[in-house]
Amino acid sequence: MKKNIDLCPCCSQQKYTECCQPYHLWQKNAPTAEKLMRSRYSAYALRNVEYLIKTWHPKTLPRKLAEEISEAKWIDLTIHKSWDSQEQNEAFVEFTARFRNASGKAQKMHEISRFIKQGDHWFYVDGVIE
Repeated sequence: MKKNIDLCPCCSQQKYTECCQPYHLWQKNAPTAEKLMRSRYSAYALRNVEYLIKTWHPKTLPRKLAEEISEAKWIDLTIHKSWDSQEQNEAFVEFTARFRNASGKAQKMHEISRFIKQGDHWFYVDGVIE
């Protein structure tokens, strides 16, 4: 994982050390589903597999996550909106992520991700890709 970067990969326009790095180093928990989404995007960009695994709900964790991460180069993230569900401790984040696949082809993914909060921790559960 890269550690010597200035701007955070999550496109927040904040320094990495003040944005997602404290979550990646387990110094604090992401306080909202949107913050967890941003920190997970940064983890993809930095190939931080451990963080992705620990923030993915165990019931939906894919088996070949490490392979998927190494195949893409993440370019940018746009958060369209985030909202709480009618269900307690559930939230959604709608975003678009641009990336280059293993062959270098530029692509984008539009997703509505679902998160749940258990105790003090948010977890990614699943998403609908549009």
